[in-house]
Amino acid sequence: MTASRQKVYICGRLRGMTRRSLGALSEAAGMTLTGRTAAADAIVLGHSAASRVVSDAGELRLGFKPKPSACVVSERDFRAKLGLMPPHAASGAYSQEQIARHAGLSSEQARALSLFDVLHPVEGRFSYADLIVARAASRLHAEGVGFPKIIAVAFALEQRGARLSNVRLAEAPWGELLQVVAGALAKIDGQLLLPLEGADIDADAAFARAEESEQTGDLASAERWYRLAARLDPADAVIPFNLGNVLDELERPREAEFAYRQALARSPDLADAWYNLGVLQEKTGREEQALASYRRAIAIEPRYADAMHNAALLLMRRRDFAAALPLLERIKSMSSTNFAEARRLAHLCRLELKESEKRA
Repeated sequence: MTASRQKVYICGRLRGMTRRSLGALSEAAGMTLTGRTAAADAIVLGHSAASRVVSDAGELRLGFKPKPSACVVSERDFRAKLGLMPPHAASGAYSQEQIARHAGLSSEQARALSLFDVLHPVEGRFSYADLIVARAASRLHAEGVGFPKIIAVAFALEQRGARLSNVRLAEAPWGELLQVVAGALAKIDGQLLLPLEGADIDADAAFARAEESEQTGDLASAERWYRLAARLDPADAVIPFNLGNVLDELERPREAEFAYRQALARSPDLADAWYNLGVLQEKTGREEQALASYRRAIAIEPRYADAMHNAALLLMRRRDFAAALPLLERIKSMSSTNFAEARRLAHLCRLELKESEKRA
């Protein structure tokens, strides 16, 4: 992807990122998110999409036809483009065709592993470490394991600082890929299993069903699926954040506030959770707490125009025009939909400050 403003379509969810923060970061990086696949210049494959767009045989099936000039990129490469993580270091000695041939994979299978960050090519070149991982994936596939499972377990291992080539894996009778630890089966995090234990849905599937229910207006179902996703994935802050939004829509503010605080317990730097918490606190008359929450959101994300706008309005109601004015000036300095409103409010603040000087 180039630095020019591109239209980007996100396939699947990007763990730990809200829709608003994703849009803001994309805009800052010179990209615009789109929901229209036919208009996208780039298709980003979120890790969670592997079970939907990769067949057991390792073929990529997007379910839509991108325009001919569109590129397909991995989640990690997109995060690097947003400045959220460093790019991979040096390129390797192998081409995709060489990696595929030496590992016993097809070129399409090697491409699928790259697009879901199991392999880490740099400018189309792969390292020897990638070759070892590709061979491990090939061995699992030869034993009957489908590529979506291989990709899922590779990502889970990488979260723990390991790769497919570093562990011994086996498929459980119910289909889950597990570690073999001292002759016993264990989950990828090392937790030993009871003999009949198994899982019939993962956090990504529950999250996808929750989002679908939320988008169709079935908030009761959305609540149930988000709660299940939160139990299955105890780390991702976006899950309780989205649950809080649903509970707020259901007019259950106390439960919504608890969900936002759960999100912040998981990720204290989730600016959207601080902002939504501030909105709830302001609705219930806790202005001092609301102002503190807005300020936390702004401290985390200095270009958070909505948080600055709400904080400025609250300060103006308290007649603290001197504190409100700098926030409004910051909004005016940004390319923001709040520009006209910020200019109007800034003018009112100046008038009030002049009146105060006259009275003094």
